[in-house]
Amino acid sequence: MTAIRPHIISLVVFLITAATQAQELPVIRNQGGRMRSLDQLGQMGGMGGGMMRGMNSGAATKDSLKRRDKMEDSITISYRYLNQPVSFLLDSTVDEFTKRFPLKSTTLNLGNLGGATRSLLFAPTMLPGFDAGFHAYDSYKWTIDEIPFFQTTRPYTELQYSLGSRVEQIIGLQHTQNINPRWNFFFHYRMINSPGIFQHQRSNHNNFAFSSRYQSQNLRYHSWVVSLSNKLQAEENGGIVDTTQILDDPIFQDRFNIPVYLGGADNFSSNFFSTKIKTGTQIRHSVFLWRNQYDLGRKDSLVTDSTVIPLFFPRVRLEHQLRFDREQYAFIDKIPSIDYYKTVYDRLIGARDTIDLRDKWRRFTNEFSIYQFPDAKNL
Repeated sequence: MTAIRPHIISLVVFLITAATQAQELPVIRNQGGRMRSLDQLGQMGGMGGGMMRGMNSGAATKDSLKRRDKMEDSITISYRYLNQPVSFLLDSTVDEFTKRFPLKSTTLNLGNLGGATRSLLFAPTMLPGFDAGFHAYDSYKWTIDEIPFFQTTRPYTELQYSLGSRVEQIIGLQHTQNINPRWNFFFHYRMINSPGIFQHQRSNHNNFAFSSRYQSQNLRYHSWVVSLSNKLQAEENGGIVDTTQILDDPIFQDRFNIPVYLGGADNFSSNFFSTKIKTGTQIRHSVFLWRNQYDLGRKDSLVTDSTVIPLFFPRVRLEHQLRFDREQYAFIDKIPSIDYYKTVYDRLIGARDTIDLRDKWRRFTNEFSIYQFPDAKNL
């Protein structure tokens, strides 16, 4: 038997080792471990090589980080409220879908969108100062604390239209954009209209809000402006008339044909431009607020490779605020029922009389405040 020479064995081992290293895929080092090149993975059979090469062409040769340009591909938007120090991002999921409907699950209502409501939970009014006491339609009112102040890189507009089975409608429009990087404005309008299930249950609510926020370049001065208006209208029918076997009559299968105590005979209408109410409640509430703030504190900056981000840590804040509120609550009945008011309220109403009860308030406040921030690095 011929003996195998040592140099032949060494040559065979070298060829096997070289072939094994040639089949191993290249790696990208210094990236937190060993990561296979996506271009080489795309060339493997049975792995969708054409698609992988198309997705990663030219990407495998770059291993550096690039800072995202916020104006390049999408919008960067956030908002905050008047008396809250934190900002929020828009949530486009179904998590906050119930907020688009004004009635909460913890409220009791008359079965008609836009009608009077009351909370099933104990929720006393904890705000100091004067309170008119009319809260049956608070679910449809906007307040100062609910108006957002946006900061966005591009104009943003949102439209809303909801339609119910009885022609209930909710129409909404909101728009916000930055005039410059430190000045933004926001506009929001909403209309709620419902003809009701029974006669004289019509409701028509209109809400308008405008807000604007300005911040100086040195981060010391802030200005907040809010203007909102609520115009709520809802008819009252006094309840259905108690007639014998009323539900056995085929004409009353449509509940709109059942007679009611107040308002007289009425015709069904789904026209949301019709805002005339013969008998019902009218509420008007408007607010204008202007707040100015000036901070005293320490300046600082955050320096990176390419940018310098200015920082400011306030220690003392001087604040001045002007606010004007106007409220009006009215109940009108242009066609009063003589028997109804005699039985329920023990009052005689003439045949040609009309009922018009109104309460009006105007409030003007002028406030000056001084705040101190105990934390030196408070933002």
